[in-house]
Amino acid sequence: MAVALTLTSCNRQIIYSHYEPIDTDGWERHDTICFMIPYAEEGQYAETLGLRAIGTYPYRNLTLIVNQKKSTQEPNRVDTINCEIVGEKGILKGSGTSIHQIDIPLTTVHLQAGDTLNVSICHHMSREMLPGITDIGFTLKKLTE
Repeated sequence: MAVALTLTSCNRQIIYSHYEPIDTDGWERHDTICFMIPYAEEGQYAETLGLRAIGTYPYRNLTLIVNQKKSTQEPNRVDTINCEIVGEKGILKGSGTSIHQIDIPLTTVHLQAGDTLNVSICHHMSREMLPGITDIGFTLKKLTE
């Protein structure tokens, strides 16, 4: 029972974690994955991008455009993220056997009380239809003060 309580208490700081599936035919360039994170208490939060991939992914890297908009009147934050997801020996990074989970730390964000955060993600690869990515996720974790 003590172990169960310890494990569940470790995740109290995660206020949002969600994955969206990608079409099995592939991820189209114009398909944008969107996450709307409802507000939490004011503070600093760590952002993590998660992706799940399978062996049919044709490249070593993946370039993503991550657009973030707070509900306050601040300008959008747009980042281009280049992730190495296949190692030198052609093996997917991350954990898993047939589907590999890869977590990519992004940045920290300060949210005010009442803020919501809208995050949209699309790929910026040369192919219109990108095979091998099965899910895209986003996690927001409150940093201890």
